[in-house]
Amino acid sequence: MTQVIRIWELFTHWVLDERRGSYGVALMRMGFGAMTIALILMFLPDMSYSFGEGSRWGEVYYRTSFTDDYLWPISELFSRADSDAVTLVKVFVLLVVAALYTLGWRMRIISPLFLVLLLGFASTNPQLFATGHHQTLRVVLIFLLLADTSRVWSLDARRRRLKGEPPALGFGRFRVPSWFPVLTNNVAVILIGAQLCIAYIASALWKLQGPMWGDGTAVYYTLRLQELALLPWLNDFVWTLTPLVIVATFAAVYGQLMFPVLLLNRWTRILGLVVVTGMHFAIGILLALPWFSLVMILSDMIFIRTQSWRWLADFVRPKMRRLWNRVSGWLPARQEKATPDEQKPAQSTKRKKSKAASDEQDVTPAPDEQDVTVSSAVLDAQDTTPALTRVPAETTPQADPATRRERRARADFPASGGS
Repeated sequence: MTQVIRIWELFTHWVLDERRGSYGVALMRMGFGAMTIALILMFLPDMSYSFGEGSRWGEVYYRTSFTDDYLWPISELFSRADSDAVTLVKVFVLLVVAALYTLGWRMRIISPLFLVLLLGFASTNPQLFATGHHQTLRVVLIFLLLADTSRVWSLDARRRRLKGEPPALGFGRFRVPSWFPVLTNNVAVILIGAQLCIAYIASALWKLQGPMWGDGTAVYYTLRLQELALLPWLNDFVWTLTPLVIVATFAAVYGQLMFPVLLLNRWTRILGLVVVTGMHFAIGILLALPWFSLVMILSDMIFIRTQSWRWLADFVRPKMRRLWNRVSGWLPARQEKATPDEQKPAQSTKRKKSKAASDEQDVTPAPDEQDVTVSSAVLDAQDTTPALTRVPAETTPQADPATRRERRARADFPASGGS
């Protein structure tokens, strides 16, 4: 009983203490949004033939499974009865929503809108989405509605850093408690992990029903299928490597079968993620299923711990900063224009300098005044020094050319000076 209580306490702490898998769900958000944009752009040249008026040729093939039937209003958002112009407008709206979903802007609104639009778009031609990725994608997108996919690497995260946490959902005094978003996020992480484990176990059990997965030859025959060869020359090279084919066969089937058990320990979890990621990478390249492989690889990122993502970010960030500094050093220097606030101090400084210069001009005497000043200074110097000769100013007509001795002699003998 004590052990059960301890397990329950560990579980409650895990789901209520903090948000789990924030980096994993953020990577899934960005990857699924970018993948949707790439798919739409890929189908855009043949939009009418694939999803518009020209797609009515495949009515017989569209309803092969009831899993492609959706409830209202999803089934009415996109229709093959729409004109091509209307279809293009709707597709453009989906592109905009997918871009906002990738960037993580207002995810409380964008996340359910993206899910509804994507399911409606895919329902118009399920055959084009029958590569295995869409079935897993729509289940994971439903679970992501409960997760906080914009906690990191998003515009919402940037807004929270600048303005703080937004108010909790609710009306008036009735607000959602702070622990509830944490609980829903962690429940979404558990549901996504459980979905992946179920898919891997079911796939392994189906494989083991045939003899080829048991004797190690299944990968060989798979690589020989020409309709699944994206690069035929690469497939022809790989299937000749017999030891590699045998190891890949056993690793694929038993790696999937034991995947949930490998998650229980950190080091075995790393081994399991390496096995399934390598398997999906090989499927995407060798079997021409890139979208399915991308969905599965992005979903597997949910099993990587937050501490590992932070360590990776701390490891990569300095290197990216050094790379950016090196690249920016090669770019030509850009002269930034001064802002109006920066121009005002410069203009006021220029005005002060011009005003000071004008004041100096007002104080500076005219040329005539300069001569008079200089002459008076010279006269004072001549009065104190008998040997000096007075230099009359050009602007003083009353200046006497006589020397100092002559003026004294003239003062002592005025009569003789008159005769």
